[in-house]
Amino acid sequence: MRIPPDMTLTSPDLPDVPPPAELADVIARFTTLARLRREVAEALPDAPVGVLYDPDRFAAGAPLLADVGPADLGADFLRAASLLLPRLAELFPPLSKDAAVLAQALAMGPRLAAPLLTALAMGGEADIEALAQEMDIAPGALVFCAREALAATLRARARTLSPMADDVLWQKPSCPVCGGPPDCGMLKEQREPSEFLVAKSGRLYLHCALCGHQWRFPRLKCVACGEGEQEKLDVLFPAGRDRERIHACRTCGHYLIVLNRVETTTDTDLDAAPASLIHLDAAAQARGFAPICDTPWNHLEAAQPE
Repeated sequence: MRIPPDMTLTSPDLPDVPPPAELADVIARFTTLARLRREVAEALPDAPVGVLYDPDRFAAGAPLLADVGPADLGADFLRAASLLLPRLAELFPPLSKDAAVLAQALAMGPRLAAPLLTALAMGGEADIEALAQEMDIAPGALVFCAREALAATLRARARTLSPMADDVLWQKPSCPVCGGPPDCGMLKEQREPSEFLVAKSGRLYLHCALCGHQWRFPRLKCVACGEGEQEKLDVLFPAGRDRERIHACRTCGHYLIVLNRVETTTDTDLDAAPASLIHLDAAAQARGFAPICDTPWNHLEAAQPE
């Protein structure tokens, strides 16, 4: 995606530059997609817990769904795909053919669900390309469509499992429910056990790009590499809009978009928020930082001045 030069200014203080009008349609489509993902998840049945909670294993870094494989998710994934893909085709017309082909392939050959879920989980490009060729679908379109169906499936599981994800034991950069990466964070007030003390600087909660679960993470620590030296961690925000932030690490070169919701009662839809903050992605990438989580909207290419 190409972006206008005025979104990539790199002055010491970020300018107050909202997303340009030409990206409004892109943002609106991804906002609608976030709502669609939730609707599909809500249409799926409550899954049995199906996991044995081992606090020691959990504290060591194994997410709750670590042992849940394609055989366990297959039926819900197929149901999610059947509900989501037709509407996904309407929402993103360039994907309409591939989404229809995938929907038909999964309906006629449910056996494809297991290898597709395995390829998504393992990140196997060769496996994705082989499946895409078998179904006559562009590999990128296959990943996008299948990942959205998987996200709705995992969101339904998170509905049951989220209460088991103990923030005291788990303060890691991947989701404690499904192991997915965070696509954004949020600073919010959190009362201390005395219930008279409130952390004014806010506690950081990360939002899973797949299942939508939120979990606590140390605020003064890089989510990507764990860097904790404050002189190597930057917080950037547009002038006059300090509730929109870029947390960037000069050690590993990654960034995370963070919303500051301390001392505000405004509701925030963290499923839809990341796509609406594309101007922050542009500013961070113009400074040489890379996103912690790759998303369909944050692969940006700055327009060159004429």
